[in-house]
Amino acid sequence: MMKELVAAIIVKDKRLLLVHNVKHGTLRIEPPGGKIHDGETREAAVVREAQEELGIEVRVKGPFCNHPTDSPEGGFIVHMFVCEITAGEPRVVEPDKIPAFGWYSVEEMERMRSDGTLVPNMGGALEEVGRMIEGGGIG
Repeated sequence: MMKELVAAIIVKDKRLLLVHNVKHGTLRIEPPGGKIHDGETREAAVVREAQEELGIEVRVKGPFCNHPTDSPEGGFIVHMFVCEITAGEPRVVEPDKIPAFGWYSVEEMERMRSDGTLVPNMGGALEEVGRMIEGGGIG
């Protein structure tokens, strides 16, 4: 069975919130998220990861999509969830792991996919993200 990760898809003003992960020495731009702890649901994991990485409280609105990704730790399936911020403003909490974050348009994410800094699961989900952002279903 493939290992699992979770990711928060948070949209505001037609831009997606992404973190700059440098934990393994290479810049990887990705949605906030991470591993699921033993006994934790995927939804609880995405809420916890958003808090740990950006200091924000989020509410899971529902599943978005699943895409595979390759990471320095191997292959994973990433379960993405549409979330909304319910408290706090994103900030750098773990500067050694996540030194920066930003709100990115689909066009900016397409450029990051081309230069290799956008993680593979987000590259795979860009078409779906674009439809969600442009369709106004979120945000």
